[in-house]
Amino acid sequence: MRARRTMMGLTAAALMAVGAAEANAQSGPLNYSSHDAAFFSELLTDRVWLLERPNSAQAGDRGLVWGIHHAADGTARACIHLDGVWQARVDRWRVVSSPRFRTLYNYQDAGTEPDPGHVKGHVPIFYDPGTGRLHSESVGGSEGSQGNWFVLSLGWVQESWPQALKDACPDLDLPAGLPVNAKQISVLIEEAVAQDFDAALHTHPGSHLRAPGATGLAMSAGAQAVTAADLARFLAANDGHVLKSPAGTRMVLVLGAERDELWRLDEHGNVADTAVLLPSADGAGIAAQWERLPRRLEYRLGDPFPLQPTGERYGAMAVTDRLVAAGRPAALPFGDVGGISLRFHEGGAVTAEDIHGGELDGRWRWSRGQLHVSLDGMAETLAWPWRDLARHVGTIPASSDGAAE
Repeated sequence: MRARRTMMGLTAAALMAVGAAEANAQSGPLNYSSHDAAFFSELLTDRVWLLERPNSAQAGDRGLVWGIHHAADGTARACIHLDGVWQARVDRWRVVSSPRFRTLYNYQDAGTEPDPGHVKGHVPIFYDPGTGRLHSESVGGSEGSQGNWFVLSLGWVQESWPQALKDACPDLDLPAGLPVNAKQISVLIEEAVAQDFDAALHTHPGSHLRAPGATGLAMSAGAQAVTAADLARFLAANDGHVLKSPAGTRMVLVLGAERDELWRLDEHGNVADTAVLLPSADGAGIAAQWERLPRRLEYRLGDPFPLQPTGERYGAMAVTDRLVAAGRPAALPFGDVGGISLRFHEGGAVTAEDIHGGELDGRWRWSRGQLHVSLDGMAETLAWPWRDLARHVGTIPASSDGAAE
């Protein structure tokens, strides 16, 4: 259904109060990685991450290219520059899911699992599909405090190993078949970029599926991560689609003419709970009040947005998509009389045939996992659970989790 273009409609509905509170209602914005762990694992596997450490404590190490090859078996082969010396290393790498940061990257496999309160060797990473830039961020400050975010590494991913690093670390046992990039003969980051602009992987498959503000708090340097316009565009594209929280909970955004909702899905794709989106007390964001969970979650405009798009159209909305596209009446079950013939239109309009052969106007909308139809002159609002409706009209999607193909 087309979203209302009001502050509580298209724009403010995007200020949803969800995944931020899955991280225990931390004060201030959380630093969500731009994509999930599966995306980054695929991006890095059997590829080379070239990077610099712009904030290294050693001035002589800044501006120099580091290279790490990420083998599918978890082996990390690296050529790095520390304390004025080039070093060849063979360690471990991994990417893990995090309910606090969405995704964390680790080189050298420090620790067993990422600590939800502190990074401890696991760092959030960010990929920009337009530039191909891949960077990581970490926190400074005294031990036990979060401190300030800073850019830990800055670089890109490519399919080849630079000639400069092969010369710098000649004893590093590179994988058989890994091509050497003869164009990249400089160990200086800016020169290496200029020597082969096309080496960086751009618009990697799935990279368009990222939430507003997923650029890193350190990279944004204190600027507002998300504007109202950013969120308006995001919601326009994701109304009726499946979104995913940092903890992996799947949800559906449902913008309607009467109210805006968020549906929480269970493991089978059924609607397990519904949250109504309401203005926050200070008017700077939106609160989501779940009907079953005793929690009220809040999102503040300007913070990174917690819910990541999946690109999946939820099955309920796919049903009405097909009914609208068909352009002909559909017979739906209606009490003891057997059925009612309804024609669905764009924008939530519906027409029904009356007993005299004429038509009744009305509106349709989705709420709490049900399709609601209100017809002029009828006191009763008709409602059908979406899976029952889909089975009746023969449009159950193939996916078992409620997402349309």
